[in-house]
Amino acid sequence: MITTDTILEQLKKWVEDKHPISPDLWLDACAKLNVLKSDENDKLFDLQQEVALIKQDFIVNGKTVSYAKVMVEAGPTFKEMQKQKAKIEMIEEQIRISKIQARMSFDGYKNS
Repeated sequence: MITTDTILEQLKKWVEDKHPISPDLWLDACAKLNVLKSDENDKLFDLQQEVALIKQDFIVNGKTVSYAKVMVEAGPTFKEMQKQKAKIEMIEEQIRISKIQARMSFDGYKNS
């Protein structure tokens, strides 16, 4: 099964191994990332809701909003949420890069 994680891990491995990545392969990988990005967005929305519910529990139990915020940000769910945000940003950046590479490749082909 192809997931964003498998695609990102493979791209990372190729970069670390200094394996050349053709524009076609890069574009294909990023097109798949674009389609699968909705799953990552869903995970982020679930984590955001979980963080909000944790914060709500503190407030309902008489703690201040500031206290709730600090306690939530110190917890593992908030950390996971931040990692998920960063993952989505990385996917979006990969997609931008692939678009630029595809455009450059097309322009090079057109000028040949």
